[in-house]
Amino acid sequence: MEFVYPWVFLLLIFYFICERFCPLKQMAIFFPHFDYTKKVNRDNLLKFFIIFFALFALSNPYIKKTIIQQNKADGIVLSIDSSGSMGENNKFEVVKDVASSFIQKRVEDKIGLVVFASNAFIASPLTQNKKFVLDILNKMYVGVAGKNTAIMDSLIQSIRLLKKSQAKSKIIILLTDGIDNSSKIGLDEVLNQIKKYNIKVYTIGIGSGVNYRLLNYISTFSKAKMYQAYSYKDLQNIYSDIDKLEKTMLKNKIIYKEYLYIYPLAVAILLLILYIGRRKW
Repeated sequence: MEFVYPWVFLLLIFYFICERFCPLKQMAIFFPHFDYTKKVNRDNLLKFFIIFFALFALSNPYIKKTIIQQNKADGIVLSIDSSGSMGENNKFEVVKDVASSFIQKRVEDKIGLVVFASNAFIASPLTQNKKFVLDILNKMYVGVAGKNTAIMDSLIQSIRLLKKSQAKSKIIILLTDGIDNSSKIGLDEVLNQIKKYNIKVYTIGIGSGVNYRLLNYISTFSKAKMYQAYSYKDLQNIYSDIDKLEKTMLKNKIIYKEYLYIYPLAVAILLLILYIGRRKW
């Protein structure tokens, strides 16, 4: 408990001085109809508590209360190309390593995983169980979904994971090293779904054999960014940049004061009524 005006308790000094040195007849000025020559000693304690609780109320006591508001975390789907070309120069293993680090940083977010090549499939639903997602990611390999590249189909699968999510932000991070040559879904349908569910699509192209114009168009349309990566370090920097851009703000701390003066004031009034009643008796 804290007090807005703690110095008010210093007024007790004047009460003790008055009790010791003020003649009793001066008190009759305020309540002339009472006989103050009777019962003075037995009422001293009662008077003290009346003054004490009145000053207690005047000091405006309060307690601080803290409320933690929990915001909704992000929903993030990693859509990773596992086509045949991702086996060149060990690219797929490099991507898995960098993606694993990113997943571990997003402690509170729900992470999902889509793997695509000739076909696109959901490897992991949205979950906060990072160990489960990492285990699934580690089991993925080049060619698990075929040899070609179905970028649009992978985005549709990613959207399916996110569209029913209650996440604060819905994010897709798509990584590919090729061009779309196997999708059954068209670009217009993908863009309509992105807009409908308010999803951001960060796209990452690896190397020079990528349709960067398409990736940039999708990212710009969704109010996100497109990246180009040519090395392990580039990928680390890209995922780090996305992590900063989509940093989850989970908790808001609100501190408010609950004022308690009404309680000591009520006690002081009740004691005063008792005191007056005793004096009339």
